[in-house]
Amino acid sequence: MFVLIFGRAIARFYVDYLWHDALDRGDVFWGVIGAKFTLFALFFLAFLLLAFANLFIADRAAPTSFPANVHPYVERFHEVFGQRLRLVRYASAFVMAIVVALPAVAQWQSWLLFRNSKSFGVADPQFGADVGFYVFQLPFLTFLLDWMFVAVILVLLFTAAAHILNGGVVFVSPVPAVRHATKAHIAVLLAVLAVLKAGDYWLDRYELTNSTRGIVDGATYSVVNAQIPAIMLLILIALLTAGLYLSVIKTDSWRLPLLASALWLIVSIVGGVIYPAVVQSLIVNPNQESREQVYIERNVEATREALGLTGVDIRDVQFGTLTAGEVEADLEPLGNVRLLNPTEMETRFLVDRGEVAGLSIDDLDVDRYTLDGETEQVLVAARELDLAGISNIGWQGRHLINTRGCGLVAAPTSKVQANQRPDYRTIELDRPELYFSPELSGYGIANTGSTERECDEPHTYEGDQGVRMNSFARRGAFALAFLDYNIIGSGAIEDDSQMLWVRGVNDRLNKLAPFLSYDADPYPVGVDGNAVWVVDGYTTTSRYPYGQSIGDVQRSSQSGLSNSDNYVRNSVKAVVDAYTGQVTFYVVDDEDPILRAWRSAFPDLFTPFSEMPDELADHLRYPEDLFRIQTDVYSKYRIDPALFFQRDGNAWSVAQAPGSSPTSNTGNSVNSTSDASAPSAATSTFATESDAARFVPYYTMFDTSLPGEPRSEEFVILRPFVPFSTGDTRTQLQAYMTASSDPDNYGMLTSYEVQERNGQLPDGPLRVAGNAESQSEISERISLDNQDAGGSKVRFGDLQLVPVGDGLIYVRPYYVAVPQETGTVNSVTEFRFVIVSYNDNSVLTETISEGLARLFPGFEGDVGDSIGSPTEPTPDDPETPADDDAPVVSTDAAELLQIADDLFRQADEALADGNLGEYQTKVDEGRRRLDEAIVILEADLQN
Repeated sequence: MFVLIFGRAIARFYVDYLWHDALDRGDVFWGVIGAKFTLFALFFLAFLLLAFANLFIADRAAPTSFPANVHPYVERFHEVFGQRLRLVRYASAFVMAIVVALPAVAQWQSWLLFRNSKSFGVADPQFGADVGFYVFQLPFLTFLLDWMFVAVILVLLFTAAAHILNGGVVFVSPVPAVRHATKAHIAVLLAVLAVLKAGDYWLDRYELTNSTRGIVDGATYSVVNAQIPAIMLLILIALLTAGLYLSVIKTDSWRLPLLASALWLIVSIVGGVIYPAVVQSLIVNPNQESREQVYIERNVEATREALGLTGVDIRDVQFGTLTAGEVEADLEPLGNVRLLNPTEMETRFLVDRGEVAGLSIDDLDVDRYTLDGETEQVLVAARELDLAGISNIGWQGRHLINTRGCGLVAAPTSKVQANQRPDYRTIELDRPELYFSPELSGYGIANTGSTERECDEPHTYEGDQGVRMNSFARRGAFALAFLDYNIIGSGAIEDDSQMLWVRGVNDRLNKLAPFLSYDADPYPVGVDGNAVWVVDGYTTTSRYPYGQSIGDVQRSSQSGLSNSDNYVRNSVKAVVDAYTGQVTFYVVDDEDPILRAWRSAFPDLFTPFSEMPDELADHLRYPEDLFRIQTDVYSKYRIDPALFFQRDGNAWSVAQAPGSSPTSNTGNSVNSTSDASAPSAATSTFATESDAARFVPYYTMFDTSLPGEPRSEEFVILRPFVPFSTGDTRTQLQAYMTASSDPDNYGMLTSYEVQERNGQLPDGPLRVAGNAESQSEISERISLDNQDAGGSKVRFGDLQLVPVGDGLIYVRPYYVAVPQETGTVNSVTEFRFVIVSYNDNSVLTETISEGLARLFPGFEGDVGDSIGSPTEPTPDDPETPADDDAPVVSTDAAELLQIADDLFRQADEALADGNLGEYQTKVDEGRRRLDEAIVILEADLQN
């Protein structure tokens, strides 16, 4: 068993090296191994030398003759080990050195940052130390002192045992007699412990710059005026106690050092715990505004800097009334409204483009592409390998045949076809095979004697980022590492075969750069004929002095960011080639000190942003997780610290999120207060908001200009705010923030602060959604579509705010989830209508253009959100009955339906033959013919 475990450990080490070597990342492999080995060696030798030195001193201090009055256990010990006793002691110290050194190995990241520390150029306001000291040096110094303290305690125990075994302690009544040399030796070690504790206290002062005792994080009044002075007193007492322990060498008495130790314990409890708590309760809490003001200012300044909120562009915007002519003159913003929600349309994409055995569409992402000469936002998805859906579940089927996904699927978000389905587009790829994807795990072996499942054409893997299986040693190592001996026994594996593993995108990144945090949502990009995955990489720390931790912000699931983080930078864009598996870390913030430290540790790992292809840079997105944090914090930290305690409604909250399903609540259930200056019940900026779900930011093409300015359309992520209220009773639109993803303005945060008009603010998202659901036309339609258990369900997309001219229009897609009796999904979500809202009016129509015509009489524009719409306008009343006489199907429609049927039959034959590329081509063509037939039939119905 030991041989198997040890052999597997060696095999895993070897294949890990092969993996890094295949990616040309041996620098990372040996860099991490070198750091771990260095730490182990240093701490092992430090403990070993300390232990051996003290054992040597104990042996030299032993009496020349063994005393008569020794403990029976000591006698028994000498009888058992005899002349080997010294060897046993030193061997025990050697083993203990190994055990004690192992925790140091886990500190390899702290060690590398310590060695490669950089300056932030910002000094903390309490001690004047550079922020870099807190981030790079303090963590390792704290560990070092803690380790030394534990190590000395263990050495003290070893030393005491050695003295007892050597006869340095004579067990006589009433108390054992201790030789002077033994006392002196123990006293010196105790003095060393006291000095180490004094050093630990000294470092604790710096740790208090992230204290959570006060109203904000950081060293607040009670910390600065009570806890830090108490720590300084404890340092003096610790040093005094150390001196008194050293005095034992001369006095041979424990009396004074023991009294000092007792005093030390009392002061640590009274001064370190009780006194700061009393100051906080009796002095600070009754006078928070005067006592905490200076420390709040420190916290605000640090938090804004640490979370990248110092350069927010603030712009005032005021919304007025709109006419039909004004809407027609500014239709472009409405043409960018996102009708297709990435969450709601997953099943639609899966059924239309991904429901093939062994493939799956697991996620839709929003991006922008140039379509028909115009930049449009699209939904894009990868058809990933889904091993749970393959028919050949044998070893060859799972590891040799089904090894890859196939291609990308896209559709414009702002348009639907006449049959209300997405307008699917093809993203042309030279090699559409996807060997690497977010959800993929396990291993695959490419270029074997077994033919891989086709994708477009029967190509083999031509990348070189896999490990070649060209020797028995390599095959044996993989078999042992994976405990899968088919790797040795399979005759299909050839010398040119390549082992591909760590195929999950984030798994791959974490293995190469585990010191970065990663966004939970890798998104695919088709660029220059290749499919790649783009992942946002963050540098983070929880040690920025006076920075407020991000806390329990409603982030996306599986976010790589932690509640304790108080510094975040999106410093890296990681790109993983979906075909080859090659990983590139592009530096997008070369001023970030944490990333500069890691670049010093691994200089070849990172690639300058200037080397990123322009076509790829055009697809970068501002990360949603970071934007959620920034908007949540900005709502509290935007105002002047001097106003924090004034109850005048200056604080904001991220807007409440309208439900994605119909609710029994109506507009009447939402506070209709429109006076933005009405004070909240308790408007302290740091009051806790309710647990209500907050508005999820959404990506969109957005006109960032104000009325009268040249149009400036950018791809942004947007999130609205409402005035703060303790019970979430205020729902007016106070502001909205955008973050640009365009290359020229990437990362620019803009806060549009909505000004009152006639003493009122416009309604915010929650109230608009509630009013819309309460209107009779929409309510009746919801009742019709939202059926009981087992029936169809109404779903809503993003409620999008669209500034048009001088006014504000809200648009929200209306979907119906239709149950499915067959297939891999229980229901498919279909786009049905769009809700368009202006002021207090909301209408439900098939297109945005129809909604505008009803809200603004005389409107005759066309937003262009429906493709192939009938030339005749759709009646306003959705319940208008059709003629009793059914129209005759035209000859063209009948021919198209027959062609579609033939194409679908040919697709089934191709699938049966395993030709996935031919299958998809026939299905796409068949659906196009079917859509053309539907348009003709709808035109016949109108006539």
